[in-house]
Amino acid sequence: MAATVYIQANSLNEAQGKLEPLFAKRIDARDGCWFSDATFGSPALPVISFATAMAVQSSVPEEVCRAIDDKVVEQLMCSSPDAKRSAVLPSSRDRLGGGPASLYWADLLVRTTGILRVDRLSDALLLLADLPNIHLGVHWEVADKWFELEGFEKTDLPLVLSPNIEILAESEELPLQLHWSEA
Repeated sequence: MAATVYIQANSLNEAQGKLEPLFAKRIDARDGCWFSDATFGSPALPVISFATAMAVQSSVPEEVCRAIDDKVVEQLMCSSPDAKRSAVLPSSRDRLGGGPASLYWADLLVRTTGILRVDRLSDALLLLADLPNIHLGVHWEVADKWFELEGFEKTDLPLVLSPNIEILAESEELPLQLHWSEA
């Protein structure tokens, strides 16, 4: 998946320093503190936040698609306490104090576990092979369609996602850069 992160900082180096601690960590897609739809320059915009939409790009080729039982599904769908914003960024201020700030952004490569409800493994493999052509947008505003088991009942797509999203790397297509400045 791809996810856009916004970072308020006074320089690119400062923004990079705020981004680095996120790598190899997980965020909880159910924790609203990670996401913001506040406008740029708004005092309500957190210092670090994710855009309210992510994009499913593909399945990981080396991962195995296999049948799992209900107990494993329940475990995958439980939010991990260490993925809460307060656990990942315990000393981070939620707002940038005083003066004009610049907003930097980057697309991040992220990964989570997809759970498919299908009759046959071959059906799952066909859907996974077609993922790059489907262009799935995962919107936080309808998180119950994506990050809850009830999502199977709320959409025609037999796919839900574990809420625990691992941050892998910066995307080469949109590395960290200045996006907006009050100055």
